[in-house]
Amino acid sequence: MGWNYELFKGLNLMIKIAILTSENQWFEVYVLQLAKELKNVSIYKDHNDLQGNHDIVFILSYHQIIPQEILAKNSHNIVVHASFLPKGKGWAPLFWQVLESKNKIPFTMIEASDSVDQGDIYMQEILELTEYESNAELREKQAQMIIKMCLKFVNRYEQYKIPIQQSGDESFYKKRDKKDSRLDINKIIKEQFNLLRIVNNNYPAFFELDGNRYILKIELDKSEGEVELIDFVDLIPEERLMILDWRNSLDVKKWMYSQDDISMQSHLDFIDGLQLSKDRQYLAVKKENNYVGVVDFTGIDFDKKQSYFGLYANPFDKFIGAGRVLEEVCLKYVFDFLNLNKIKLEVFSDNLRAVNLYKRYNFEEMGVKNINDKQIVCMELTR
Repeated sequence: MGWNYELFKGLNLMIKIAILTSENQWFEVYVLQLAKELKNVSIYKDHNDLQGNHDIVFILSYHQIIPQEILAKNSHNIVVHASFLPKGKGWAPLFWQVLESKNKIPFTMIEASDSVDQGDIYMQEILELTEYESNAELREKQAQMIIKMCLKFVNRYEQYKIPIQQSGDESFYKKRDKKDSRLDINKIIKEQFNLLRIVNNNYPAFFELDGNRYILKIELDKSEGEVELIDFVDLIPEERLMILDWRNSLDVKKWMYSQDDISMQSHLDFIDGLQLSKDRQYLAVKKENNYVGVVDFTGIDFDKKQSYFGLYANPFDKFIGAGRVLEEVCLKYVFDFLNLNKIKLEVFSDNLRAVNLYKRYNFEEMGVKNINDKQIVCMELTR
């Protein structure tokens, strides 16, 4: 779904859309999704970089005050807030409402103003929750609702272009901080389940006992111990961002031929390129609902019945036995699923941990070569 230019015939001007968002925050990956849907839009991380006048500027998860003189240059400066304004102004309205046990969350699209969430209203929508979503799932649903509303505004511009003033009593949510994730050890889990749902690694749930502080995490156990493989093309945006963080970590990239950081756009373009590829597959591996790592298969040749493979473990949340899990996934996938007879790999000679892992699974050294002044061991296994 892109810009509906039919609505603007006769205006004799080019429609200019921009997206303004803060850098290194949760919505960043979704900005790229929205930009791809809208097509031909500019993305900015600082309002001072906005170039010229725009017909629409979507201001999404942006954490700076924008001077009125900059807002005045644009026809519409649009913010989406997760509450039924004027109620629920302020910080983290979605999470505060989850804590209030609400499962129908209103979203309001408003014109940006120099007062907190005070702008006129363009539209309001309702997001229905199941009452069981975790933090990641809540963020995903929040992002998709924001994207849906932005596209709706663009494609039904004549219907929504004139906002109406807010009316009614207003209320405010305060900014959440780490102390708001504190659990009461005298209450049962069910009473505090909504708090456990909304916390994340930056603001983990915790309790204190006998002078010690303990962090508590919950996960929905879907797997019952089995391994789940997720094709890169099927990753949700948050998972795509997670994989990029893994790949750019020093513990992973030091064992790659290219040790440069990969940009978000390059990462997403790479995943898009896998859609039609027949000779390579990249898979995220989960076990017991934990993200274990990544396995990849390249040079898949069904005529010669062989493939290369690679793997790397999640560098941030260590899973006991990750190397063994990933190795066994690779072997089973190549020999049982792809029905090939030979699997090949290349590994840095000084990556002794990996070399020894492969030898335990009966890989044989077939030779060495040099790439970028590094010695590479070539290994293979035939069934």
